[in-house]
Amino acid sequence: MRIRQMNAGDIPAVAAIEASCLSAWTLQQIEAELKRKKGLALVASSSFAEVLGWCCGQQVGPEVELLKVAVSPQWRRQGVAEALVQELCRQFAARSGEQIFLEVRSQNIPALQLYTKLGWQKVGQRKNYYRDPADDALILVSKLK
Repeated sequence: MRIRQMNAGDIPAVAAIEASCLSAWTLQQIEAELKRKKGLALVASSSFAEVLGWCCGQQVGPEVELLKVAVSPQWRRQGVAEALVQELCRQFAARSGEQIFLEVRSQNIPALQLYTKLGWQKVGQRKNYYRDPADDALILVSKLK
């Protein structure tokens, strides 16, 4: 597996991954990540150049927000999300980021297990933040090293 910067050629594969997710992003939202100032969008690809997953984030001063992590259904629970999150954190730390925040569905147990494993801590909750299905958002934070 290789982690690299996302480019315009990756957008169709990323959109296909998003179509399999709750809270899927639109094509326009995905495209906008390539233009975001102070942003970073990464993809994980196989040795055959297949896009396995993607993530993106943005930095404002010393604070970073992890905006999205999504992995193709057949590649879930194989370390793709973990590798993407760790590389995103590494790159933002190199850009003088100090801490990183995210919001996650309270019922997304696999994601919560990953973030707990990586040392993230819950710092807040937004009641009824998500729709289809309805769910609370948990706000998590981690220090960037």
